Amino acid sequence: MHVYSRCLLWVFLCFGLFSALPARAEEEDPLLSVFLEGGNIEQATESLIQAINSNNFSFIRQQAIDSRLVPAGLEAGSARIVYFCNFDLMSRALAIDTRTTEFLPCRITLIETDKGVELSAVNPAWVSNRLGNHRLHEYCVKMKKDYLNIMSEAALW
Repeated sequence: MHVYSRCLLWVFLCFGLFSALPARAEEEDPLLSVFLEGGNIEQATESLIQAINSNNFSFIRQQAIDSRLVPAGLEAGSARIVYFCNFDLMSRALAIDTRTTEFLPCRITLIETDKGVELSAVNPAWVSNRLGNHRLHEYCVKMKKDYLNIMSEAALW
């Protein structure tokens, strides 16, 4: 009976310790993705840039995914990266945690397939969960919503 009491005490102690820990942050998917059916990468890029501008972000640039890795003119035409930013949001996020440079400026990758174009981006809320800064996470959840709004709007073409 003595061993049983010790085991029971250990179980209650562990349960008490774990229940006192703060709840884990909501689990996030690492990638955000939207598929644009039909069309090509040029049309998808144009639609994406319009969606970026209409959601209070600034288009910065676009490049082939292998730009500067292969000779000019030989870059992949079926995959590109579009860079964009909301400079006010970026400034506030950097003031909270300089590690936001891991995912700023914002980037969406476009990959053309036979059936359309896939838009994908690293989920900033997933990244901020791993950084462990709760103040930064608030901005990253907003950025996640902005990414999804932009990608969804681009898919309406």
